[in-house]
Amino acid sequence: MSAHAVIRWADWTIGPDVAPEAPVVDFEMQCIECGASSGADEDFETARDWAFRHVGRSPSHTAFREVIHRPWRATLVG
Repeated sequence: MSAHAVIRWADWTIGPDVAPEAPVVDFEMQCIECGASSGADEDFETARDWAFRHVGRSPSHTAFREVIHRPWRATLVG
């Protein structure tokens, strides 16, 4: 068990990190049938093309999950 202390109450907001130094948004496709993945890439087209190649090699693998890795940042309000 760890100790938890409240220093002060504060209002926070959270949203996509749009700072110039923020990590890029990455896109990934995962095959639901076998768990294979395109790997994360900044370009959605790369992930989508992987899914087309995967279904071409494994015609029964038609279900995919899109995973988006988007950086978010919490900031104090006021």
